[in-house]
Amino acid sequence: MRFRVEPSPAGGWYVKLAGHDAPVSRHDTEEEARARAEAYERGATVEGERVTLRDGSRIVVRPVVPEDRPRFVASWERFGEESRMRRFMGVKKRLTPEELTFFTELDHEDHEAIGALDGETGDGVGVARYIRDPDRRDVAEAAVSVIDAWQGRGLGGVLLERLARRAREQGIRRFSAELMADNRAMLRLFERLGAMKVHRDDGELEIDVELPLEDADCLGSALRAAAVGDVAPR
Repeated sequence: MRFRVEPSPAGGWYVKLAGHDAPVSRHDTEEEARARAEAYERGATVEGERVTLRDGSRIVVRPVVPEDRPRFVASWERFGEESRMRRFMGVKKRLTPEELTFFTELDHEDHEAIGALDGETGDGVGVARYIRDPDRRDVAEAAVSVIDAWQGRGLGGVLLERLARRAREQGIRRFSAELMADNRAMLRLFERLGAMKVHRDDGELEIDVELPLEDADCLGSALRAAAVGDVAPR
């Protein structure tokens, strides 16, 4: 990855990924921006759990880190319009620096994200995320997003499996989620995760699912079998 540093219209300096207009981060001084660009160029590690999907594709799965910001910028442009609509339930052209901070700077307890990298290129191809409900500490909102070219390979199931495992380690017992009613593939993933309640409201689904207690290998087999089609919920 290559980066450029340029002034921000609102003051300060942007770091931008070469070939992309959306800023990766904003800094008060040019020196800070150039230092951060150098850090991005060194890149976040691509080490993690190596997984082979059912079509033979190889990925690396690991928790998201702040240095993944450029991967989020690049991956966002690899979502089709329909996937973006499903992810945010509305039109969104690009991620802001503030959203990139939110998506990548995590405490890994109340807010966790498990990312998948292309095993050959290191590009980001999918992420599963939970955010704990502050009023119900055993409940977290969960979401999974996979770029269009990697949908239908079983990646969504792999990510959701690892996210559920991590959530249980943190004392979370249930996932809630919101998705569009026609997102049948994601609904199937959650159905196979555990006992589920579904509330329908004007084309949207609100679901609540119990996280399983059974052996993780059994969970993984069920989720991988279910991971087909579009997986881009809110």
